[in-house]
Amino acid sequence: MRRFYKFIFLFGVLVFSLQPGCKKQPKCGCDGDMRFPLVETSGTIIYNEETSYAQFQPGEIYSRFEICDAGEVMDMLTPFEQGETVLVSGDAFDDCYKMVNPYAYANYMLDLKEIKKDEFNK
Repeated sequence: MRRFYKFIFLFGVLVFSLQPGCKKQPKCGCDGDMRFPLVETSGTIIYNEETSYAQFQPGEIYSRFEICDAGEVMDMLTPFEQGETVLVSGDAFDDCYKMVNPYAYANYMLDLKEIKKDEFNK
């Protein structure tokens, strides 16, 4: 009988010792782990030069992308009018606000690489 209990104990120890550890949480924000790329995605651009804030709202995806370091890329944005339809390329990252608010699931940060006029959407 003692052998049976020893076997059960050793089996239990073995099962718990083989469990994988905690999974690494992805980093959020512009310095975090890239989630997906945007490649010439059509949408509207909104920016404010005074506050160095900019965001991109795609037309086909239900999401909002806040531009990382908007002050540094403002010279790329200013040739376009507010609300103009443009094509944007860059890397998307999770917005850190998602960690505390489940309703922010569609918020992302965007490291803007390229922006150009959408010639087909007039």
